[in-house]
Amino acid sequence: MITIIHPTRSRPEKSIETVDRWIDNTEWAHDFQLIVSLDEDDPALDHYKQIYDSYSYIINKNRSCVDAINNAAKVAKGDILIVVSDDTDCFKDWDVPLLQEVKGKTDWILKTQDGIQPWIITAPIMDRAYYNRTGYIYHPDFEHMFCDTYMTAVADITGRKITSNLEFKHLNNTINDDLRNRTNGTWAQGEATFIRLMKEFTPEQLRLIKDPGMRSWLKRHKVV
Repeated sequence: MITIIHPTRSRPEKSIETVDRWIDNTEWAHDFQLIVSLDEDDPALDHYKQIYDSYSYIINKNRSCVDAINNAAKVAKGDILIVVSDDTDCFKDWDVPLLQEVKGKTDWILKTQDGIQPWIITAPIMDRAYYNRTGYIYHPDFEHMFCDTYMTAVADITGRKITSNLEFKHLNNTINDDLRNRTNGTWAQGEATFIRLMKEFTPEQLRLIKDPGMRSWLKRHKVV
């Protein structure tokens, strides 16, 4: 089973548009579970309840999208977990080449192409074994920013990352609203958290991160 985790806040119309696109574009080569993860303090919560039934959404007291994603993962039943944000695009019959890409593999996280980030994993796709190692998708100390950077660094350090040519575009420049401003406001917290967590790795582990841009960043911030 593939579990699609969809965290969303204050964007009910964009949310259902995203979910419909991902579901409509599947070839149904696998069973699916959809979990829409909502915040209990979302002003648009009633609107979300109108467009999603009780079997497809969960509501929690989330601090941020990191909490929303991790809370959804806790109740996910799939052997493959995919995080689909409001700005994550897909292509027709996307599930067929995805399943082919990881066929016969276990304990992996997939780095697909998003059209923006050559190194950072912006659309988490992982199997159950990889998730079970920590019990979360994003480290819970993050509020938002840098959570994907840390996840990617860990993927390099563990040696479990699969780099794929499959493209799931990150359309982050298409959405400009109060929620985007709110997430951008977590930059300082995310940067400080990232630096602190990266300093917990040994020099030998940090050498497993090969991306030149990331290595330069770590050096400037006195992590390596």
